[in-house]
Amino acid sequence: MAFPIELSWLIIIVMIIAFLCEFMDSSLGMGYGTTLTPVLLLMGYEAAFIVPAVLMSEFVTGLVSAAFHAWFKNMTLGQNKQLNTRVDTSAKPMIPHTSTNPQYASAGGTSKLQKQSLKERINELTPDTKVIFILIIFGIFGTLISSIITAFYSYDANFKFGIKLYIGVMVLAMGILILALRRKQLKFSFKRIISIGAVAGFNKGISGGGYGPLTVSGQILSGREGKNAIATTSLSEGVICFVGALAYILTNVIKSTVSGIPMNWAFLGLAPFLISGAVLSAPLAALLTKKVENRWLKIVVGVVTLILGIFSLIKTILGFIGIW
Repeated sequence: MAFPIELSWLIIIVMIIAFLCEFMDSSLGMGYGTTLTPVLLLMGYEAAFIVPAVLMSEFVTGLVSAAFHAWFKNMTLGQNKQLNTRVDTSAKPMIPHTSTNPQYASAGGTSKLQKQSLKERINELTPDTKVIFILIIFGIFGTLISSIITAFYSYDANFKFGIKLYIGVMVLAMGILILALRRKQLKFSFKRIISIGAVAGFNKGISGGGYGPLTVSGQILSGREGKNAIATTSLSEGVICFVGALAYILTNVIKSTVSGIPMNWAFLGLAPFLISGAVLSAPLAALLTKKVENRWLKIVVGVVTLILGIFSLIKTILGFIGIW
């Protein structure tokens, strides 16, 4: 079905806005949902159409952006090649793999010496890969919990206000911390990464935003370099957005079944246009991240996080009193 002229121009504007928001998100790891959602609301789109479309577009663009980040070496995925190529001069001679050898496992014909424990396999992964797995696993856990909570309290105005206020304050605080500690060499901690993943996933599922600013700034405060934090956030956020979108759709299917009202899939109609605009920005954004020095990247991330926190708080307060 062809769109009228005015609607066609509106769609083009939406794609341009998606391009700009994703350029900021892919190059700094934050700002897509936080910026795009209020803009679409101001353009007259309903929140019920925006949230699932933003989640679906972030899923696709997150994967595309991550591919370019890996291509430009902003992160390293897979096994740690340095560990695999390291020569152990103290190693004992290889024991023959024969069925008469007591250390040979007859079941399956595999040597016990060749078997690796799960812990050993995990230790061989690159730091970026480990962080991505942690962010995805605990982020999905947080997203599912928040999606269930949202299904029950989505019509409570005070609940929505409280959640948005909490996320705005948290993002603002992270921006202040990054700028305050920008010259300090922070020690890396996987425990902090686990906490960040769970809280960021909760934020994403319950409001559609707040994941990128918290994950990128949280990783930097956990001792990670800015480029690696941005790149790993793009990939983990893409996967988590897919889970969030799926949970949103399933929730609506269940509500439709219980109420007996036919399911209306029109809420996904905005997604293709957001995806089309956003995907185009991924290679340019990943290249920009590669070119910027880490010390400047940390400052830029801190400033943008601070601005997003202030913007989120202003929008939340004005929206609650009926001005926005």
